[in-house]
Amino acid sequence: MRPTFPRLPLRQLALITLGVLLPTPVFCQQTQRDSVRVVNRTTLAADKIDCERVAVGDLDDYKPDLILLPSGELLLVAFHQYKKPGNKYLEQNLLFRSKDGGRTWSKPEKLKTLGREPYLSVLKDGTLFMTGHLLASDVRNPHGYIHGYLHRSTDAGKSWQSLRIESEGIRPRASNHTTRNVLELADGSLLLGVDYDGGSGPYFMWRSTDKGKTWDKTRKCTPKNFKSQYGFFGGETWLWRARSGKIWALVRVDSNELPIQGRPIKAGNDQSDHFILFSSIDQGKTFERGPDFGDYGEMYMSILRLHDKRLLLTFTVRDLKPPLGVRAIPGVETNDGFAFDFNKDRILLDTKTPIGKAQGGGFGPTVQLKDGTLVTSCSYRGADNKTRLEVIRWKLPARQ
Repeated sequence: MRPTFPRLPLRQLALITLGVLLPTPVFCQQTQRDSVRVVNRTTLAADKIDCERVAVGDLDDYKPDLILLPSGELLLVAFHQYKKPGNKYLEQNLLFRSKDGGRTWSKPEKLKTLGREPYLSVLKDGTLFMTGHLLASDVRNPHGYIHGYLHRSTDAGKSWQSLRIESEGIRPRASNHTTRNVLELADGSLLLGVDYDGGSGPYFMWRSTDKGKTWDKTRKCTPKNFKSQYGFFGGETWLWRARSGKIWALVRVDSNELPIQGRPIKAGNDQSDHFILFSSIDQGKTFERGPDFGDYGEMYMSILRLHDKRLLLTFTVRDLKPPLGVRAIPGVETNDGFAFDFNKDRILLDTKTPIGKAQGGGFGPTVQLKDGTLVTSCSYRGADNKTRLEVIRWKLPARQ
């Protein structure tokens, strides 16, 4: 991933806290009208869905994530890896903005925030969080180990305050990670999972009662029937709160260590990882292991509550079942959780990665606009082996 981007000269914000560059004007993007297939349609009223595809960013931008602000503005983050001498990298986080529901996007703002695979969470009041993890080989990492970051913004991403997840004093030089998202509870308090690789944790469920200004970092978390050389949260786990208050953790696991029940495989790499559900009734102090969720090679999962009370699960097929790319399936919410059938109503949002090419990232997730339009972000790999970002605008068919 070596391309150099042309950038307009920008004036740096005068901020004491970690900042960003001023946004640039919206520029023209290629928009394509298309349709997506629904495989094994069962509950939906159509087996083909019209959509708009909007190209965003530059070649080899990777793994986009988006959120909808209370103002109606969409923010999308992604990252770009630049190779440096000595097997080092610089992974640049990028932020794009859309004020028209994802039809057009600003040029990228080069963020000063550290941590690859940036992922956004937004509170009801508009406070933003962004998680990520910095590789040991990144030229901006003086600590020599992989570690997570939590960035916070109260001005729609114009400036950020950053918190580094430290291993010093807990497990020196051990890789650490956070959950993918920050979870807002009914009482307004926030939860963030933090843990350390190596097989023995420790695992923590950080809690904040002041919108993330400060955190109680001492709350231990015990995941039951979980044993892995990797973390329980691991930078991948996605948290969701049920109506009853039960907290669900959608956990990515190594398929050799924790295979799908009755269907063990010999996975050659992490592209065949899968997800297991864990749940907590004590605000994340303990998690009980539940069923496997999805199949091998299906990951990056997130759940969206839709206006019509249905749920939408967005996830990425990374291996074993080409065409690779982002999928979505409708589901049903229960008082304690949710129900999805991975074998029915599979919406193939992204199938552009050619058969035989490595996965192109995928990632998702999906947000819903006031008019019901769904907006999903993804990255895919082209025939030239370069990744590209895309935003897909579509609507979920009614129940039949």
